[in-house]
Amino acid sequence: MHTQVAHTSIRTYRDIKKDGTVSTRQRQIMAVIEPYPADYSLQELCELTGLPVNIVSGRVHELREKLGELQHGPSRTCRITGRTIRPVRRPHPQMGLF
Repeated sequence: MHTQVAHTSIRTYRDIKKDGTVSTRQRQIMAVIEPYPADYSLQELCELTGLPVNIVSGRVHELREKLGELQHGPSRTCRITGRTIRPVRRPHPQMGLF
């Protein structure tokens, strides 16, 4: 399902992408993520970074889907919400060998 996005939102996204804000946010998230096997829910990342969930969610998606810096871990209960989640984590360090 596609939703209509305001032209100002699209323009703002392109502007922050050009000025490096997106990269800065990605680095901010990666800085708090410990090496494999530590994993995090979006809410846990929000707590660690101080960023709102809408920013964390978008940057985590980019880091996972587009850049391959993160991957899903096994399902578990979120420490903050108590809900079952699929956390994200850094890939196993030896995955690059295969």
